[in-house]
Amino acid sequence: MQRFLFYVCIESNKLKKMKNMQQMKNLMKLGVLALTMALSFASCNKENKDEIITNYSPDTVQVNSMIKRMQTFSADTLYISCVAIPYPIEFKQVSGKKLTVKDSTDFNAARSNGDSIIDFVYPFDAVVKGNPTTINDVEGLMNAIVFCDSKIVTCDDLDAHMLLFYKALNIFTTNKYVFTINYPVQVIVNGKTITLYDNDDYIPAIGGNPSRPEKATLVYPISIKQFGQTITLNNDQDVCDFHSTLSENCANKPAHIQFFFNEGGGTPINCAYYITYPVQADYKGNRYTFKNRDAYTSFLNNDPDVYKGLTLVYPVEATKFKNGQVLTFNANSDICQYLDNCK
Repeated sequence: MQRFLFYVCIESNKLKKMKNMQQMKNLMKLGVLALTMALSFASCNKENKDEIITNYSPDTVQVNSMIKRMQTFSADTLYISCVAIPYPIEFKQVSGKKLTVKDSTDFNAARSNGDSIIDFVYPFDAVVKGNPTTINDVEGLMNAIVFCDSKIVTCDDLDAHMLLFYKALNIFTTNKYVFTINYPVQVIVNGKTITLYDNDDYIPAIGGNPSRPEKATLVYPISIKQFGQTITLNNDQDVCDFHSTLSENCANKPAHIQFFFNEGGGTPINCAYYITYPVQADYKGNRYTFKNRDAYTSFLNNDPDVYKGLTLVYPVEATKFKNGQVLTFNANSDICQYLDNCK
């Protein structure tokens, strides 16, 4: 089970810019949350013929939101919360180039550079609460920040309402495998039952600050919808089990889910790619042509059988964001192999 990554996915037409929020104060001892992206859905009509559907313009750059939280309390060290990072520090830039920052003057210049810095170059050395540490990836950086004072093993130790809503609403994370909550939902906060009627009701219900939420419990059953399927959650363990599927190995999901839901935002920058459309797929003896991801997600969400029943027509192609390399996938296994190895 992976822990979530602090990535902001900036997409010119489609994605909302995530709010830059304060570090969770051991609030849920949060240690197992993973990597996505918000999708909008268009409608499509299924017919016994090829179907062409349009509207999607991938233009995505991934930025590690922790970059904005760096502070220069001293001339020789950068800080993110309790994580101290001594100079020199190597950063990735929007252009894909690497930039070495030698001191606070360099750092301030880098922040105002037109070719802005978007992430660290891993691995790098840091000091966490006095202990030398090697940070190997963005997940490791997140863990160092969130787990300065605590450590947990499983999501069973976390508050179920946070597991559910923080992923659904992309709070402190970007969830690739999006799902929607079927409202109304009730939560009990400080002994009072509060009814939530939409996404906007959740943060006020838990006290208004996701970094310091009130203690809350969910009232079951709760139903959610993902990939066209309705899932009923009957207790906290069901929430934990569902949450685990959001970061499971790619081989546990159909190839079309792997392919479309790992495009663009929410995927590590070394893996990020844009699909070459149109893409064809077979479903129940008919062939469909998707001219963009909105067309695919609409089709997927309108029929629960699509999740297991749709098969891609190979080859399918994509272009890596980082270097423009053309990726050609000739089989289901090629997609998962790429996602496993590109990191």
